Amino acid sequence: MVQQHGRLHAKTLTLMNHQALAYRDVDKNEEALQLYREVHDGCKETLGMQHPYTLASISNLANILFEMDRLEEARPLLEEALERQSEMLGPRHLDTLQTAHSLALLFEEQGHLDKAEPLYIRAYEGQKSSLGPKNPTVLQTAVNLAGLKQACGRLREAEDLDREVMTGCRELLGDRDVQTLQSGNSLARLLHEQGMLQEAEELLLEVLQARIELLGDNDPATLASLNNLGGLYYTWGRFSEAEPHFFAALEGRRAVLGLLHPDTLQSANNLASLFQARGRLDKAEPLFRESLDGRREVLGVRHPDTLTSCSNLAVLLHAMNQLQEAEELMKEALEGRRQVLSDHHRDTLTSINNLAGLMRSRGKHVDAELLYQEALTGRKKLLGNTHVDTLMTANNYGLCLLNRGLLKEAEAIFLEVLKNCRKTLGVKHSYTLTCANSLGGLLHEAERYDEAEPLFREVLSGLRSQLGDKHPDSLTGANNLAVLLFAKEEFAKAAELFQEVLTGRRAQLGDKHPDTVQAARHMAAAQQARARCCKRLQTHT
Repeated sequence: MVQQHGRLHAKTLTLMNHQALAYRDVDKNEEALQLYREVHDGCKETLGMQHPYTLASISNLANILFEMDRLEEARPLLEEALERQSEMLGPRHLDTLQTAHSLALLFEEQGHLDKAEPLYIRAYEGQKSSLGPKNPTVLQTAVNLAGLKQACGRLREAEDLDREVMTGCRELLGDRDVQTLQSGNSLARLLHEQGMLQEAEELLLEVLQARIELLGDNDPATLASLNNLGGLYYTWGRFSEAEPHFFAALEGRRAVLGLLHPDTLQSANNLASLFQARGRLDKAEPLFRESLDGRREVLGVRHPDTLTSCSNLAVLLHAMNQLQEAEELMKEALEGRRQVLSDHHRDTLTSINNLAGLMRSRGKHVDAELLYQEALTGRKKLLGNTHVDTLMTANNYGLCLLNRGLLKEAEAIFLEVLKNCRKTLGVKHSYTLTCANSLGGLLHEAERYDEAEPLFREVLSGLRSQLGDKHPDSLTGANNLAVLLFAKEEFAKAAELFQEVLTGRRAQLGDKHPDTVQAARHMAAAQQARARCCKRLQTHT
């Protein structure tokens, strides 16, 4: 074809474009990229910059760069394509709207949520107007817009969109279509984040069963459902149910996708997180290292997923009190995210927040305070004052001030954060309960016991309601209230709660875990204090 028509002939360029697409389908992205560059150069020379094929070639080149995570190269191409398509084809043309959608995806990936949202809305509204609300393209754009709203903390708006998408998919494609199941999966993840765990579980079970029937046990989508259901049980504190789901997903992905596939490495990361939550840190560490080593090999040391693994291992090492290596990894993750994602990306701000927590643990409270201030300022600008990430950073900043003995300043922050959490998230949300616990802890430290007690009781009631009596967080809530009651010399009530904590810790963690040992010591101290109190009363009577 090249010899017959010449390399710049339109038919040759069309054939090269098809060949590039074929390369993309088999993940030969470097070969595809080279062909897309040649097609783009040929279209410019042969057809001119204003020709629709040339405009399409810009989008194709940008999209392959995007897929290869070369975002800085992709961005100016997409911006150029959008500008030229808007001018030549019109702002409501479907090709223009698709480019707007692609640019929105890129901005979101870079953490520029404020730039992504108007482009998503432009694409969604335009596509819906041209194609109707029940078109698959429109529904996919709606899914992405919902994901952005979720990232911005506007969960109710995201939920409304996700429900709209799932209804549309069911009407258009049926209950068992692949896209319908994906929409159910997306809605379930959102419900999960909002703490609506019962409805999320029902949806995830429905999607898992349908995928097993349609695709088989070992299809990647089925394995993803197993992983998602494990994640739900993990959040719920149903660790004994989460573990077999995470394990099955990991083993299935190792067999089907290979040891170094990104999804396999993600499953290793998830199982490690579960082991960490169950206090089995020795089992968590090799899995976190497997995930990090694999991602470094496959994706490179500066890939966002690699930096996430770096951060996760650092947080584990922090918990294991291996503070030197933890600090090195946290700084590596932070430096990488600053370079790759920018100073103001959501993940970068998470790294700053994590490093601040480590500095706080090492007693470097001034360093921690500066880092918390940077994270808080960045999150307020990026996400707003009432986003959950902003609220939690503000809470952590307050804890840092509390550690420095600045009780008045910390209390003002805790009161403001708790007010915003209750207003934005509701009184039973896990973050609201965390902030109430922080304020209760401050009041306890200030020996304002009567003010602290209702807060600790609110926290314990909320945790039991949301997670059940046996969840580790519920046991921590019970422990905090028990310690307060002990300080108030209400030893019988304290002993009753300490016994509950001890029983729960033993069942979950075993007799030798540090939390179980501490619970046993608290229980013994409460019993001894109660016995002394009873003896004094008998003496005086």
